[in-house]
Amino acid sequence: MKQGIKAASLLWVLTLLVAVALAGYGQAESDQGARGGARLLLVDETKTFSSTMRVGALAGILRKSGMVDVSVKLVEVESSYEDPLSGTAFTEEPYDIILIIPRGIDDGSVKQIWLVTRFFEEASPEYVALTALSAVIDQVFQDLGTATDVTEDLFPGFFAALYLKQGWLG
Repeated sequence: MKQGIKAASLLWVLTLLVAVALAGYGQAESDQGARGGARLLLVDETKTFSSTMRVGALAGILRKSGMVDVSVKLVEVESSYEDPLSGTAFTEEPYDIILIIPRGIDDGSVKQIWLVTRFFEEASPEYVALTALSAVIDQVFQDLGTATDVTEDLFPGFFAALYLKQGWLG
């Protein structure tokens, strides 16, 4: 019981941190100020009930923060390393963050959750926001995977370059 309360308290504190950080992130670029926050696309490739519940919890936490505009896209892929947005026409304004929950989280073949963004300097408000977001993701997907951004692995960087060129990422 105490461990459950402790975990819930930690999650609440992390939620507040990400809300404050994303508020700064939302004010960092002038076009974001008009929207009220960063735009995040959560791409869900998972297939199991438990993973889907975690994705739903993460989306709920981010939406309740009020500092990020969350869109969720459920995709069907053959492999975790396949482009989940291929063949999808983009008609909206670009996202600031594309969060990909790979299919391999279900079976343990992939231990990373990809935070796809532009590159941000370590001291920037955007980097601080991503660090807070990473902490929330790590808590929600505890023991299944960890958030990995463009500074930590080539795969999120590959997707960032691809999505910048396609207009998905701004």
